[in-house]
Amino acid sequence: MVMKTSEIRILLQKYYEGSTSSFEEADLEKYFLNERVDAEFEADKLHFEALSSMRNEDIPVPEDLESSVLAALKKVQGSQRGGTKRIVYLTVSLAAALLLMVSTYIFVSRNDQSSLVSDPKIAYAESREALELVSKYFNDGTSRLSGLSKINQAIEPLSKLNSLDKAAKSLSEFGRSNH
Repeated sequence: MVMKTSEIRILLQKYYEGSTSSFEEADLEKYFLNERVDAEFEADKLHFEALSSMRNEDIPVPEDLESSVLAALKKVQGSQRGGTKRIVYLTVSLAAALLLMVSTYIFVSRNDQSSLVSDPKIAYAESREALELVSKYFNDGTSRLSGLSKINQAIEPLSKLNSLDKAAKSLSEFGRSNH
């Protein structure tokens, strides 16, 4: 099979971008293993010769491969969930701080002196009532966020399937390249 230098350049570019078909890769391999190549393609020839020699090697698969892959996936998923929890916690904390600052500003900025309470017990009772109201609204708002954990639980099995599907595809491609 005689290929022009321009065709080889185009196919090599596609190959290194990962966009060649299996037929194009086979053509490149035949060219580099069977033909005399130009000096500019010597590195590529070495690459294809190394790939060809690796195909003939018998690579042992560890017995605990599946369990180690699943353990790594669980570790990655655990770190992702922790990040989501931190973001939710940070958002709720910022909202609570903002609510506290706004309510403090409203109480301090009132110029109506007639609403001031001179008895400390009454002032304490009213302050406590206001803070309980703020706490109630805050707790109602955060209780609605509990649904996020249900979403994560529903999505978790799907992410395992996606990871296993990718692993199966790469193993099947590896198996095809060995034959």
